[in-house]
Amino acid sequence: MRIRLRYLAMALIILTAIAAGMALTHMNNLPAFIVIAPGYLVQAWLFETHRALGRFGYQVTMVGVSALVWTLIILGLAVAVRLVRRLVRRLRAA
Repeated sequence: MRIRLRYLAMALIILTAIAAGMALTHMNNLPAFIVIAPGYLVQAWLFETHRALGRFGYQVTMVGVSALVWTLIILGLAVAVRLVRRLVRRLRAA
């Protein structure tokens, strides 16, 4: 079964956005804070440079950046696994 990378990316961005949204409301435990950490870092940088957004902008920044970062990390790992599998297949065939 082959899943196109484009569809995987769309599904991952939706799932990570949901996870980040849930983590934003439960920031009192470590796993939730790890999920939301990339957005928290960007929001802290925006605050330090006096470009911080208001309440809704704060939430959108936290969830959006976290979802994007985790999606890129997971997609990077998926592409790496795909390339390693392809390389192993070629080495076995040779």
